[in-house]
Amino acid sequence: MHRRGLGRLFDFLKGVHLGPTPPRSEFPSMVELRFYPGPNPRVEARPIERPRSLPHLPLLTHVESLEPTDWLVTSLSTFALNVSSFLPGQLPAYARVYHPFDSDGNPRTWRELEALTGEKLRDRSTAADFALTNAANMQARVGELPLPLVEALVEHLAPATTTPELCYFALWEGYADSVAPRTLEPKLELPNRAYDVFSGPLAAARTGLSVSSFGYRSANLWWPADHAWCIATEIDFAWTYVGGPRDCIDAVLADPRLEAVETNALAEW
Repeated sequence: MHRRGLGRLFDFLKGVHLGPTPPRSEFPSMVELRFYPGPNPRVEARPIERPRSLPHLPLLTHVESLEPTDWLVTSLSTFALNVSSFLPGQLPAYARVYHPFDSDGNPRTWRELEALTGEKLRDRSTAADFALTNAANMQARVGELPLPLVEALVEHLAPATTTPELCYFALWEGYADSVAPRTLEPKLELPNRAYDVFSGPLAAARTGLSVSSFGYRSANLWWPADHAWCIATEIDFAWTYVGGPRDCIDAVLADPRLEAVETNALAEW
């Protein structure tokens, strides 16, 4: 929603009486608000509920064995210590891909926001704060990789693996709008995080994993069967890590569609 429309929605909601507060147990995990402007503006709220059974997901199949995740369980033994806490540390090269800021529907880069606000990103903590609170009053997408960036990455990742037809996609179990039922098993257990895991061709990275009719949700971790590369979108970060062959990372860094900087496995971020 553009800022002007969002402002009108907030102004309208100030005058809305929502009735008595329901018991806590009746609150849905998430709601979608649809704003209908006009002479008699109104808001419709629709609860978002996770499905009780797994819906059909184009190109994706839920895995019944976690054997394909063994290399992650072995590699990711720490939490938020450095880059290798989020994706395996033995890959040849790494990049950090920033999620763009939204400005009335027009994406803005982190470099643009730094220049506009005069702020400098010194470390992971200041970057995480900057993504949500800055002088330009813009926010970057946190915990999910926007589809245009997924499309760009798929182009570079496809020639960098011998198994583009067999990849794996892990979705954090805690999203209120997840397509995965809460009871779905087995789950990939990593430090402080658990995931539902699916398999499919690399093209399945484009499959949205949200039950919401509004948006697209990406997988948090994805990798090919030959372990040539790995993508990691931590739920609290407004950037995504890409690790893989040197040529692949060089292509990511050079792509004008991606705002990417080089990092390494032992770097804080």
